[in-house]
Amino acid sequence: MSNTDINGNEIPAPVAPKVSMRTKLSYGYGSFGKDFSLCVVNTFLFFYLTDVAKVPATVAGIIFLIARVWDTINDFLFALIVTKVNTRWGKYKPWLIAGNLLQCFFLTACFCTHMFEGTTQTIYLAIVYICWGMSYTICDAPFWSLVPCITLDKHEREGLLPYPRFAATIGNYLAAGLGVYAVALFGQGDDGYGYACYGLVAGLLAVSSALVTCKWTEENYRPADGETFKLSDAFTIITKNKQFVFFIIIALCFVIGTGVSQSLNLYIYKYCLHDASLFSVMQLWAGIVTIPSIVFFTVLVRIFGRKLIFSAALIFPVLYSGLISLAGWGILPVYPSVIASGIIFGFSNSIYWILVMIMVADTVDFGDYRLGIRSEIIYYSLHTLVIKCSGAIASAFLGVYLSWINYVPDQEQSAETINSMLGFYVGATLICVVSLLIYLTVYHLNGATLDKIQREITRRKMDQLTQEALNQAPSESEKQLLNAAK
Repeated sequence: MSNTDINGNEIPAPVAPKVSMRTKLSYGYGSFGKDFSLCVVNTFLFFYLTDVAKVPATVAGIIFLIARVWDTINDFLFALIVTKVNTRWGKYKPWLIAGNLLQCFFLTACFCTHMFEGTTQTIYLAIVYICWGMSYTICDAPFWSLVPCITLDKHEREGLLPYPRFAATIGNYLAAGLGVYAVALFGQGDDGYGYACYGLVAGLLAVSSALVTCKWTEENYRPADGETFKLSDAFTIITKNKQFVFFIIIALCFVIGTGVSQSLNLYIYKYCLHDASLFSVMQLWAGIVTIPSIVFFTVLVRIFGRKLIFSAALIFPVLYSGLISLAGWGILPVYPSVIASGIIFGFSNSIYWILVMIMVADTVDFGDYRLGIRSEIIYYSLHTLVIKCSGAIASAFLGVYLSWINYVPDQEQSAETINSMLGFYVGATLICVVSLLIYLTVYHLNGATLDKIQREITRRKMDQLTQEALNQAPSESEKQLLNAAK
């Protein structure tokens, strides 16, 4: 492995500050409520709209897609605004508070759609769902943009990221696993009221998580005051950072494939397996597997390497969706298939989301190294946009598909409709194979290549800090000490 930079100069071993346990815990908890609320939307909103609010599936899918088209403009503009705003509380933390407060309001509003009818209902849903998407960007992109500000060292990142991913994953499984029971408990027979209460709980958890992160997470590399970011720089990142483009395609394909399965889950368990409570069983086993997967993440990376375990995470959705589809067709026993599906899903989901957030930070480093341009918020905003667009595309496909196969809300489905649901459930995950092929063939930020990049940018950062310290005028106390020494 070479220890020289691109000019052939010797690179000293980088010395990066250690990330404190307080930062790991507070940053970790920050993702709990945020991802809890996201899971409530991804898992329950589409089902709530079709089966409780009685919104036509095609209408709901089109609204979801329109919202994401707007996000292609909104998310990018928001990222540019953030790059030009720096406060005494930091560049990103104030947005976490504002974004989660707004998300709490609009998330609850989305689950109040059943209070309206006809054209009024459609307009109301379009407004509150679009506003929810905007508010989620405001809290999500700045949250993950903190990663390169906390540490530049890849090993410290591998030690940091399991904390927010652990909290996020637990938040996901709790939100999905408790949802059916929470709606019944809050609603007492009124599912609309039950979903509205559950949405409010999710939003309040997100606000509490943001407060903890902003209070106790330490930033070791804060952007300099007056740092600017031009539109041309953003265009350069998108067009010339090829590793970031490849990464975005990987994420887009994976989240579309798994997003269809996630959006279909309640339909599959209720109408194909004829027991909606089995969805909670699957989530329980997924949560059980997730804990050791995250706790021993660094051990898995050391033993098997990033490349192998990420490849497994990319292909496993085909396995867990296939098991459920085979059970729905009567080929495999239902209960063991649900448990096995949960185990495979838990491992795939936890490993994917830990590594993908590390990989965004790696592409930020690559852009800094190759282009001399660094703006975490642009990268993380684009990744957030990909997540939301993927979910919207999946929901739009699902809305059209359900109408096409003659799905009737809250009624026993025909054999043809059930077979079509099961086929779409497993077939959609085959797009994850595309993610795997791209990752194995053209994505190169692994091993020695990544080590060299991070040594170089750490050296640059240390040189910058040293120069700033040398240029800084001595304080009065320092002047007194110098005079005394003379």
